[in-house]
Parts: sequence; C-alpha cells; structure tokens
Amino acid sequence: MENSVGTGGATRLRELFARPGVVRIVGAHNPLGARLAERAGFDGVWSSGLEISASQGMPDTDLLTMAELLSIAGSLADTVDIPVVADCDAGYGNALNVMHMIRRYERAGLAAVSIEDKVFPKVNSFIPGRQELAGLDEFCGKIEGAKSAQRGTDLMVIARIEALIAGHGMEEALKRGEAYAESGADAVLIHAKGSSPDPILEFLRRWRLDLPVVVVPTTYHTITADELGAAGAKMVIYANHGLRAGISAVTEVFDKILAEGRTTGFEKDIAPLATVFDLQGMATLKADEERFVRERGPGTRAVIVPGAPAGIPRDSSDDFHSGLALLRGDALKESGVADIVEAPEHSGQLAGDAAAALTEVPTGFAGRTLVSSDDVFADAESLNRLTTSTADVAVLVDVAARGGVPVALSSKSIGGRLLAGTRGHVVTALGEKVAGAANGEFTGIASFSARGFTALQQAAEKRGTVQDPPVSLVDLLSDLIATGWTVRATGIADGWTHVRSQDELRELRALVSEQVTA
Repeated sequence: MENSVGTGGATRLRELFARPGVVRIVGAHNPLGARLAERAGFDGVWSSGLEISASQGMPDTDLLTMAELLSIAGSLADTVDIPVVADCDAGYGNALNVMHMIRRYERAGLAAVSIEDKVFPKVNSFIPGRQELAGLDEFCGKIEGAKSAQRGTDLMVIARIEALIAGHGMEEALKRGEAYAESGADAVLIHAKGSSPDPILEFLRRWRLDLPVVVVPTTYHTITADELGAAGAKMVIYANHGLRAGISAVTEVFDKILAEGRTTGFEKDIAPLATVFDLQGMATLKADEERFVRERGPGTRAVIVPGAPAGIPRDSSDDFHSGLALLRGDALKESGVADIVEAPEHSGQLAGDAAAALTEVPTGFAGRTLVSSDDVFADAESLNRLTTSTADVAVLVDVAARGGVPVALSSKSIGGRLLAGTRGHVVTALGEKVAGAANGEFTGIASFSARGFTALQQAAEKRGTVQDPPVSLVDLLSDLIATGWTVRATGIADGWTHVRSQDELRELRALVSEQVTA
C-alpha cells in the first residue's frame, strides 16, 4: 500500500487549509466507507482509530499495532482522491517510534497524522477512568521528531491536546497548544467530551497563534460546522458517525430478518446490489477489461480414438467405457486440457479404426490437440510433458519398457542410458517398421500443434475407406514420418498403463482413489 511519493493527499489538504471556510472530514474504517465519504461530498476522510478498532472487535486502547492501522489507513488513501488524515493515537511509543511512523505514513500517501498528548498505551478519550497526559517536554520531542523525519514538506502533523479530556483545565490546554506550535506542529486539535461546545468556543476565543485549530464535535453536536468555523476552527472532524450509523442500521435489518423470516419488508430501504457494484468500481474494471485484457489462446483439447489393436481382447461394455473415461478425463483436466472429444466409432468403421474416427473430428481448432487411444490411462504429470510440448508432432514413449508397440529413436545409448543430443529424441520408426532393437514402447498418446493435427487428419483421409485390419494411430504416425514429418518423443519411465478389462479398471480406480486421499 506504500508508495515512493505519496504526497498528493497532503498537497490537497494544505490547499484546503489555505482556502477560506471550514474543512469537514468524516471517519471511516475501510475503503468502502472512504468512498461513501467522498461521494457524499466531504473534504476528506478521518482514518479513525476508534472505528478501526471497533471494526476488528477490539477496544480503542492501543491494542492494534501501527502496522495494522497503517494498512487500513493506506488502503483508504489508495481508494479516494480526497485527503486522508490518520488518527495515530499517542504515536505508538516514544519519539523514535513517532519518527518511524511518520516515514511510513508519508510513504503510504496520508495527508496528515494526528498524535495525542497522552501516555502510551492510551485509552479512548470517552472511556471513564485513566486519562494520563504525557509530559509536556516529552510530547514536544515527539512533535519535533515527527517534523524532522518528514522527507517532504506537505505532510501535516496535528498535535492533539487532551488536557480538557484529562481534567487539567483551559490554561493547561492553551499552554500545551502554544508549546506544540513552537515545536513545529502544523495544526492543533483541541478535544473535549462534554455536551456543551462552550469549552471549545472558549479555547478558540483565547487562541492567539496563527496556527489552524481542529475540533471534533462528537459529544457537543448541537453546534454546526459553520458556527465552529466562524468561531475560528479550521477543520471539523465527524470522527465515528459512519460506524455508529452502520451499527444501528445493520442491527435493525438483522432483527427484522429474524422476526419476519424474509427481507421483502425492507428491501426498498437498503442499498441495491447495483449500488454495491458501483461502489466497488465495477464500471471502471469492466472498461479496463475491455481495453486491456486479451483473450487467452485456444488451449489444449484431447481427442480420444479407438486404440486396441486387432486381436487384443478388451471389455466393450458401456460401464467399462464410461468408468475409464471418467478417470482419464480427471487426469486430462488436471494437466490443463480444456476440452475432451470422444471421436466417433459407430459410423460403420471397424472397431479400432483410428483413421476413420479422426476424419470425423471437427477441423479448424487453433490450439494443441492431444490424441489418446481409448484403452490407455496416463497420469497428469505424464500428460503435462506432452501438453507443454511445442513440437508439431510429439509422442509419449516409455523408454523403460520394451513390450507393446516398439519405438526406435535417433538417440544413442551410452552405458545403457539414452542420450538425446541437441536435437532431442526423434522417432525414426514405430510398430512393425522398427528394425532391430527398440528404444522404448509407444504409450498410445501423442500431441499435435494445429499444423501437425491437420497433417494427421490428411494422413487419415488418404487412407480412404475403412480398412481391414483397421488403421491405428501408430499407422498414421508412420505415414507422417514417411512423408518427412519430424516426430519427437517425450520420454517417461512410468505414469501410464493400458486398461482393457474390468479387473484392470478396478485396480486403477483403487490406485487413483488412494492417491487422492493420501
């Protein structure tokens, strides 16, 4: 919430003090309250220690830390264009604490800080009991330290006089005010807790210095801001009225909900959601979204094609198919696949004909397409290896296995381990076309760029009508290699399996469930 300059609010507050008339600010304890104050037309916001403490369910007795209060004060200053004045209690310690506070509040964009001349930790001025003043010299040191710590000249330091609150009388209040002015305060705040404005009016009448006086008519509320201004006050703070109004309104609404069992009776009296959205700044956000947010790329889709080679038995029941599809779909979604297309296999083609199925997949998809045989399961970690590939054509190869569909790679084996070199693993042959020793087993899963998938569909179309035996994904990949396409291999050593029976499906389901609950 802090920034390197943070002087805009302070400059505006000084401009307000330089103009004729009284400055009126009102208390808030969150950015929404600050925005309401700004819209109502107040000149500024009082970051109220009482309001913030109460909003946290805490007494106003210096229990919240400076960092907690600064976080909220800074959020107010960040939300509104009018200046924010921070209630900084007794300065959170001695003069050194005050100096640290000033640097932080100035960077956060606060317009002014108010420091009261009571001992730390203080007690709210309206709570009966202990109201102990700090020594005069001690507090003058705080004011001098505060002004010394400023990096700019605009931040205002307001010295709050609590002599009348503590029962020390008018002479003590005036003496302290004059001493604080001499120590460099930019304004003094005279505080009182009686119902009559007379003590405040007397202070204003006897104040002889050319230094602004701030007043807080919380208890002596019969006098108007204009009347206080005419008597010599420069700024009037309505310190906690937003909080108190909110407590009354919310309590009334909550009571009605419980009593009536519905909200119809008072809906017209509370803010509609449109007002809430407006106060949140949704109109600005939507405008920014329209201007600056670019659409994400098309992402990755998965196409599931017939996979079991001819002669290999597999369960063909709907229960088996849907059960495996559910587990496979979860893994695909976890790997970032947004859309899963089950390629049709009931259009007259023989079972296992991947070519016929691929010709029926919609064309024109601009993202990456992951093609998987329907009898294969791979975990999300293995699938991620393919979905993040940038190759036009990439296949997932188990380099630790030698069964199933063999794969020959351009890689060299040194010491029993494959080294890809600078080109990476490139497939030279698959299936029956592998001559000699294989380097791994094809998992039945491949990944294609938009360009690569177009080539795969073209290869499927060239195969023509349904053939016997059916054309597999392996056959189509071999066709691509034969026509000059580079097919890259992503090597894994585990994380996948064929699933072709109910027993294998049950084992897989149990394993996946075990991993989820682990």
